[in-house]
This record gives sequence, C-alpha cells and structure tokens, in this order.
Amino acid sequence: MDLLAAFLFGYGQGGQSPIVTVQAGGGLWAAWRRVMVRASFKDAARTFQIEAAAEPGGAATAWTFKAGSDVAILFDGSLVCRGYVDRYQPRLSEHNRADITISGRSKSQDFIDSSAVHDTGQFKDKTPQEIAAALDKFGVGIATDQQLDKVPIYRITPGETAFRCLEKLCREQGVFPVGQADGSIKITKGGQQRHAGALIEGQNIKAIEADHNWSGRHSDVVVRGQKPYGHGEDALQIEGIARDAEVGRYRPVIVFHDGDTDKKRAKKRAKTRRDREAGNSLKAYVTVQGFADEGGTLWEPGNTVFVDSDFADVHQDMAIESVEWSQDRKDGSLSILSLVDPRALGGKGGKGGQAGAAWGSDAGGDD
Repeated sequence: MDLLAAFLFGYGQGGQSPIVTVQAGGGLWAAWRRVMVRASFKDAARTFQIEAAAEPGGAATAWTFKAGSDVAILFDGSLVCRGYVDRYQPRLSEHNRADITISGRSKSQDFIDSSAVHDTGQFKDKTPQEIAAALDKFGVGIATDQQLDKVPIYRITPGETAFRCLEKLCREQGVFPVGQADGSIKITKGGQQRHAGALIEGQNIKAIEADHNWSGRHSDVVVRGQKPYGHGEDALQIEGIARDAEVGRYRPVIVFHDGDTDKKRAKKRAKTRRDREAGNSLKAYVTVQGFADEGGTLWEPGNTVFVDSDFADVHQDMAIESVEWSQDRKDGSLSILSLVDPRALGGKGGKGGQAGAAWGSDAGGDD
C-alpha cells in the first residue's frame, strides 16, 4: 500500500468519517490501517498509535517516523495531537507481510519525564502555574484558566520530575494539569463547558457500561500535616476535615500531606478528596460513532454531556474523563468516552436526577 495515498473510511452516523492525516518529515501522510489518539483529563500528555501497512524495506517510512521525530495528527485539518514518536516498530512476517506501528505522546512528555531543574530549588509565594512555568525549560507552555492560590513555600525534592512538582500542587488546590492538542499543559477544572446534544440509549449510543461503585467513598476525609517552621497546634497539628453526608456509616480515611500546609489548605484538600471520591463512585463508558457531538465539536476531556440510559441506570450530566478516537476500515470512526460525575474533575454534581436509587447527589456535610 502506498503510504502517501489518501483514502476514506466510509460513512457512519452523522455523515462522512473525518480524514486523519499526520504531518511528519515535511510531508502529509494519510493512509493507515488504524489510527488511535487518546486524551484524558487526568493526563498531561495525549497519546497516539498508528498502524500502517508498508512495502518490505520501508526505508522512507522508517526515516520519516523514526523515534524522536516531530509529528502532528489532524482530523479534517484540525490539530488533535502535536508531539514526538516514542517507538517505531516495523514487523516483517511470512509471505512478505510488512506492518509498522508508530506510537508516541504529545510535546508535554518532556515536562513529564524530565527532572526539575532550578537554581535554588525553592519557591516562595508563587502559584502552581508560576512554579511550573519556571520549571518549563522545554518550551511546553503552562497556562491556566483558574484563580490559583499562592503557595507560601515549595521546595523541590531532589530527583523529582517537573511534572511531579506541578501534580502535587494541583492536587492540593483541586485542579488538574491537562494535556492540550498543541502539546502544552493547561491547569484547569472540569465541567466548565457542555457538549451539544446528549448520549441516549437507543439513539446514538452504540455501547454502554456503567460502574456504580461506592467502595472508594469515606464518611470522613481527614488531612493532616505540618508547617516547616513554628510551634504549637497551628504549626505542628494541622488538620482539615470534610464529611460525606451520603455515606451512612463510619468510614474515615486519614491523608498525610507531603509538604508544607496550613489549616485552610488542609481543609481545601480534604473537600477536594471527598468530592472526587463521590464523583468517581459513578462511571460510565460509552461508544459512539464519529469523533464529534451533534454540533460538530470534537469530544473533549472535561466537558459535560447528558447521559440517558435505563439499562446503565444513568440519567444525569456526566463529565468526559477521557476520550479515545479511533479509525479503521472495519468500524470507521469511533469515540470511546470514559465518563464520571463532574465532581470527580472538580465540577459540580451532575444535574438531571439521580443515577439510580443508590446514587447520592450531595456530598455535603462539612464541619
């Protein structure tokens, strides 16, 4: 098969499948057996995998997609993932069948994998975004759409990665470092934008499964920590508590904060942990035809969409935790959406009614 020849995968619900192209080595490539791109609200890098048929030898392809190469994946000309090839895996089997698998991650992988380097290794009164920007020696780009609190003191632990520094600070403030299509990282929360239409059983849902799971919820979330300086209870016995009123029995969890904190920050982290536990107690996995919603907008992690399924017992707004776009000759273009109650991603509880009789939509009960 000529790798430079473009072809269409056919039609699905909502019209013609998008053309998937890859920019690499100064050219535009558009003939694949299968293409998969995955974006997650809990990952700071998008991932991709491309499977292609090739003539034996494949020197041109090997040079273009060698490990470390720059690539950009586009759906109908719109950028979905800009990054680097991590692995180039050619296979030649009997009967001269030649296959190539190309996989990699977005540009932010350098921020994720590399050690944090800073002249002093210490930051004072800086936001997580400011700290991450100072550690971004790679040109990834760290942005935010949130009002972040300043961190009184943060010290880099010897050997920790730049991403590990950011991830700890984001977890404390209830926000997420999310990989973007252009390879940058955005510090954000979920549930801020809504997709057009809805996911409805018997209409546009091809497959669905749900997980109503309360095993990770606790009646009391207790965060304990210390300040690096000072004495007395306000410095040495810091504690923040958040209670989940929907848990009807005593099930506490104690979390020790790994770093400097105070009562206000400990309380915020306890609330964040409680809300994420409540949000993660309802999950759904939905397969739909095509890459976009009813309005033509690509499915995006963090956005909400209403889900209505009697079989799965889900009737409420859900947030997209991750989306996997895939395209091949057999199934055309598919999106596999991993969905959670919006609280799991820092948003508000899903609207539209309870998701089953056991689902509690209010995780209140703070002290």
